[in-house]
Amino acid sequence: MQADKVIRGRVVYMDRERMLAVRGSRLLECRGGGTEWKQIGSIRGGFIEKTLMSFRLSCRLLRKGVHHLAVGDSCALIAANRDVYSMQGGQTSLLGPVHGSRPLALCAANHAFYYGEYRSNPERWPVHVWKLKEGGDKWQAAWRFEGIRHVHGVFYDPYENSIWVTTGDLDHEAGIWRTDDNFNTMEKVAGGSQQFRAVQLLFTKDHVYFGSDAPDDKNHIFRMDRSGNGVEKLAAVGSSVFRGCRVGNHLFFSTAVEPSKVNTTRYAEVWGSADGNNWKLLEKFKKDIWPMKYFQYGQVLFPAGPGDGENLWMTPFAVEGDQRTVRVPVVCSL
Repeated sequence: MQADKVIRGRVVYMDRERMLAVRGSRLLECRGGGTEWKQIGSIRGGFIEKTLMSFRLSCRLLRKGVHHLAVGDSCALIAANRDVYSMQGGQTSLLGPVHGSRPLALCAANHAFYYGEYRSNPERWPVHVWKLKEGGDKWQAAWRFEGIRHVHGVFYDPYENSIWVTTGDLDHEAGIWRTDDNFNTMEKVAGGSQQFRAVQLLFTKDHVYFGSDAPDDKNHIFRMDRSGNGVEKLAAVGSSVFRGCRVGNHLFFSTAVEPSKVNTTRYAEVWGSADGNNWKLLEKFKKDIWPMKYFQYGQVLFPAGPGDGENLWMTPFAVEGDQRTVRVPVVCSL
């Protein structure tokens, strides 16, 4: 898979009109497929804080930097360090710290933003899905989970205007949930085994796609219908699946390099499919020399947003060649 463009930093959002990238504490924008970047915001902090965010190893060691960005109808939300920021009209406003450590995903849906509470939680205290109305400044608990470790992600299904949630980690805690009424009620669609211990969900007209996040089992890419029936095992992958994205009708997932007695690979993998049926290993990125306990698991990150419809953009992280974003035309990758 041959990249035809490399961008310094991490591209965190992409649509047909613009892309947003992060370099240190700065948020940059490029419009119309051009090459000129304009700063449109920054993460607050003093000189030392911003200096730490400027170097990739200190960023990884201290869990600094921008983790997620979600774009709503009237504003954008940024999860950075342990805080959440609102960005509107060129102004970046601090909304305060997140609940938990840092979310694994940030979701924009129906004029609101959502994230799931993610922390170690060995006591299995209640955890929540948190909601912020666009233009608001106060988070509210949208849903309370009992008896699970944490929430992996919250995802919007545009085909049925529903919101889905993934949870983990033990067999009885692993679940894929759905709400059709903005968290007034919640249905557990599937769960009960490591097969359903998922992080990222991708949606097509007829199916929900996910990869298992099971460090002690072999991992696969799956799909199921929206009722939770007809679960199909599509492809065996090298390790836990953390990330995914769509480019037009093409689907992509990436795996993580993490400590495991079962999944021993030292490569983060990128898998793709043009039809949802046939999956292909597109690229592998070798874990770098820095210990993952301190400098994080090897991964491949994808930008949020609908994409540009033509290219797969990906940022290797904690692997060889990290802290840059590469572009690969979809027609060349599959």
